Amino acid sequence: MDQSLLERIIRLDENDELNMIRILILIDKIAGKKLNQTIDGISKLVKLDFLLRYPIALERALIKLKKEKDILKIDIKEYERESVETNLMHFNYGPWDNRYRKFLTILEAKGLIAYIISGKTVNVSITHTGHKTVEEISNYPEFESYLIRSGLIKRHFASFSQKKLVDFFYEVFPEMVTMKQGEEIKI
Repeated sequence: MDQSLLERIIRLDENDELNMIRILILIDKIAGKKLNQTIDGISKLVKLDFLLRYPIALERALIKLKKEKDILKIDIKEYERESVETNLMHFNYGPWDNRYRKFLTILEAKGLIAYIISGKTVNVSITHTGHKTVEEISNYPEFESYLIRSGLIKRHFASFSQKKLVDFFYEVFPEMVTMKQGEEIKI
């Protein structure tokens, strides 16, 4: 791999704005046309974002569900298959990035998402301002893959309960079963 490509990939993962855009697009897609669906828990959001952040993980998950037609829609680029893994760590039943709380706090402070507390669960929803922002972002072809992949994630995984998603992750990504907490995920 060309060193300049490697450097660009590393810089992209360090770009907080790009990470927040990806998360915002995902939250918006899951909210649906009426913007009334929430993501039940930050841990669930993180797992769904894992599928968006790593298209090869989404591909493996769709293969497990036998969704061949949707696998083609992922349109994984060669650089996505060969890129250096970013710093997602194994943490309490799945992937975690220590920047999620920061990203979500900034998105909430900007009025793009909202939290709804239900018992011990923090549900995440899109605001009208957040939805309008995603509509504007949708005009940029650079984000088309996030939009398509987020739609696939909504269709196939948003209805999963937290427990079902954890069990599914361990089935599709068995390497996570033996990982130690804090160990970098490599898929």
